Amino acid sequence: MLTGKRVAVIGAGRSGLSAALVLQERGAEVAVFDRASAEALTTARQQLAEAGIPFYPNQDIPQPLTDYHLIVVSPGLPPSHPLFAEAERAGVPLWGEIELAYQIAQAPIIAITGTNGKTTSTVLTHHMLTALGYKAHLCGNVAGTAHDLPLVATAHRAQPDEWLVAEVSSFQLLHTHQFRPHIAVITNITEDHLNYHGSWEAYARAKGKILHNLTSDDWAILNARDRGTAQLLHWLQREGVLGIRAVESTGHVRYFARENPLVPLADGILDLSQTPMPALVGEHALENALVSAHIASILGATREQVKEALATFQGVPHRMERVAEIGGVLFINNSMCTNAAALEHSLQATPKPCLAIAGGIDKNQSLHALADSLARHCRYVLLIGRDGEAILSALHARGYQTAEYVGTLEQAVPRAMQLAQSGETVILAPGCASFDQFRDFIERGERFKTLVRRYAS
Repeated sequence: MLTGKRVAVIGAGRSGLSAALVLQERGAEVAVFDRASAEALTTARQQLAEAGIPFYPNQDIPQPLTDYHLIVVSPGLPPSHPLFAEAERAGVPLWGEIELAYQIAQAPIIAITGTNGKTTSTVLTHHMLTALGYKAHLCGNVAGTAHDLPLVATAHRAQPDEWLVAEVSSFQLLHTHQFRPHIAVITNITEDHLNYHGSWEAYARAKGKILHNLTSDDWAILNARDRGTAQLLHWLQREGVLGIRAVESTGHVRYFARENPLVPLADGILDLSQTPMPALVGEHALENALVSAHIASILGATREQVKEALATFQGVPHRMERVAEIGGVLFINNSMCTNAAALEHSLQATPKPCLAIAGGIDKNQSLHALADSLARHCRYVLLIGRDGEAILSALHARGYQTAEYVGTLEQAVPRAMQLAQSGETVILAPGCASFDQFRDFIERGERFKTLVRRYAS
């Protein structure tokens, strides 16, 4: 399919580099373009040079586009980028990395998306399938874990009798065309990445592309209580999207909700609200467990198999991760909490009384929602980052005074040590992006853990 095709890969980051190497191995003539300078992409430049793949820095629109049969685009390019209009005018197909992965995959794909809970659901599902005896590969957008491999790289190697368990983002789904997982999951859809998509509807519809190409042999697992998912389904059903019609016609839609924690398994019904799962904290964690248990149910699991998998799950770094207990104070790292909905869910799940470290870059114009959650759940709030002072002002406007702006994690952790009392919890739950002070949420979470453990030693 790809042998002899001339392919331009736009973006020399993690997914673009993987796509380029896979394309070359499958016989395509590949060139990589990136708007960044060669000096900023030293590692990618070296790997591409070793592979003999031409690399063009300081350029993200190849000229002329008609020299190429296909363009594979980085998820980092916003929809407003002129490349998309130029490719359409030139008649050159444009795929995202996960579309390429689907086109070459032999193994069936379980794809999980959503605003919150998707990483934990994905990692837990992989753990569940492994416990059931399947050979499963954890991949996709699973940042911050030991299995942070692009879907395209994993699909390139996986065999037909194996499974690909992938977290996929709205950025990745936006540029899919035929992408068709065997099991498609949407955990929830709330406001996020509005600075990228431009509107909540555009963001939700990008998520919804995970459902477009399902057939009657496939499955969809959806949140029955989530308003965003309900609105998306209304649009897709009204528009007659074939994937939704197909799974609904065969009864291959599973709806999950905290209020209905019962899962039909091969040997009967399992009540997850009564099932021990020590690494999953809070009500929203029950939704993660329901997603994975329903997938296991589709694959024929028994109650004991699901119970054992939930009992042995170790959790996910930077997602409600217990760091230490010092002087009776529990410290939790939830650096992956980067929006208002995630903040609300994580604070609901946090043992009380609690002190929160929050702030960073508010990417969704959600200062008031962030302040509401912090005021509702926290005894004290320490604010950091670019928009920390704006969140503090929003808290003061609500009459909430037990908060202060400290600026950085280096200031926040020792201040939390002074304020917290035995029996309380200190949680890093930023509710904001990290890019003002850190490379990503992973670096932020690791810094928090390092600072806390200095006091534990």
